Amino acid sequence: MQAQSLCIAIADKLRERILSHQMPPGSDINDGALAQEFGVSRTPVREAMKLLCHEGLLTAQPRRGMTVTQLTAAQVAEARLLCHLLTQHLEQLKAQQHNRCTELTERLHSVAYARLHLALGPVPHTTLSFSTPQAVRQHTAMAL
Repeated sequence: MQAQSLCIAIADKLRERILSHQMPPGSDINDGALAQEFGVSRTPVREAMKLLCHEGLLTAQPRRGMTVTQLTAAQVAEARLLCHLLTQHLEQLKAQQHNRCTELTERLHSVAYARLHLALGPVPHTTLSFSTPQAVRQHTAMAL
């Protein structure tokens, strides 16, 4: 359990660096250097990198390791559309009093927004928390 929380903490720090462009798209990720920086073995760093790869923030390069994902114009357009559609859907769900389950939609929106954020660069003073439809609209509008 402790190893998993360490992996998640490292993934959170790496995600923050990626989305703030401290690690810009196309950058190589050195798991050994990160392990040394965090004072851990390579295993939790590699597990954190796998999580970020599943989120689309890192890309595995055969026999080269991982790099920060560089999105194509088509992928940016897709992320914009997905953010817009999920924002609308989230607002509809929140408007329906009998249907308050929005966890999956919020998570999907967060992932789509993170990919868009990766491509477009950091937006000052934002987080990837979408607790209200207004917050979703605000974040999406800034990204679009």
